[in-house]
Amino acid sequence: MKYTQLRSFHAVARDGSFTRAARNLNVSQPTVTEQVRELEATYAIELFNRTQRQVRLTTVGRSLYEITQRFFGIVDETDEFLRAAADYGAGHLRVSSVLPFFIVGILTAFRQQHPQVKVSVAAGNSATTRKSLLAYESDVGILADHDPDHRLFTHIHDSHALVAIVSRRHPWAQRPGISLSDLDGQPMVLREVGSNTRRAFETAAAGAGVSPTMVLEIESGEAIREAVAEGHGIGVYGERSLPIDPRLKVLPFTDVNVRLNRYLACLKERRNEYLVAAFFRVADQSR
Repeated sequence: MKYTQLRSFHAVARDGSFTRAARNLNVSQPTVTEQVRELEATYAIELFNRTQRQVRLTTVGRSLYEITQRFFGIVDETDEFLRAAADYGAGHLRVSSVLPFFIVGILTAFRQQHPQVKVSVAAGNSATTRKSLLAYESDVGILADHDPDHRLFTHIHDSHALVAIVSRRHPWAQRPGISLSDLDGQPMVLREVGSNTRRAFETAAAGAGVSPTMVLEIESGEAIREAVAEGHGIGVYGERSLPIDPRLKVLPFTDVNVRLNRYLACLKERRNEYLVAAFFRVADQSR
């Protein structure tokens, strides 16, 4: 049995005419007639009672038509799904990212290549972004350093140094840099638990025997900068994540090199989905 034979039978049974079936299939009537005859000959059955004026299904033909209705219903559904999957003019890409302003350049390049795709961006720390990916609430994510997870596909997008920031009114504002030990006992404004910036800093501080004093814990990078600018304490930040702010002085660490990585991430099972793969490709090209 060939697909074309079954398709011709189904069209004739549906349309009640070899002529109409051929027209709807956009093939010649002899082609439809021959394909139905070949199907009947292959199984030594008769599917239609043919008269000069009309075509009627036999008992076997009616039973086969019930099957082909289900079969071609699935075929049509499959075709619609694949066309929708290939046409991302109405597509929607959901991105979850640490420091969303960091990915504006990637989004610009992505939308240039896929101008009809709707893109939504959610902000959160790495723990939040990871949960969003695992819950299928985001398609792709931008993570900072994180614990390995076998369910995720990740690769490093970039790496940058951890630096301290102080207000321009702070006594250290005239320094070119500081040592990690300078922070012992100093008031600090830090991100929330779950932030990889905080985890990287606390790991380095503990290793050096440094015990700063946390005076504020804030779940927002922007709020950290505002608090530091207002003089509440010293902050730490990823160097490449800092926007230009004349109210702040950046102080590199002179005795340690703490690096923060940023990763592109998605569920392993979704790695080859069209929009996910397209985002990864554009992001890699934008580095």
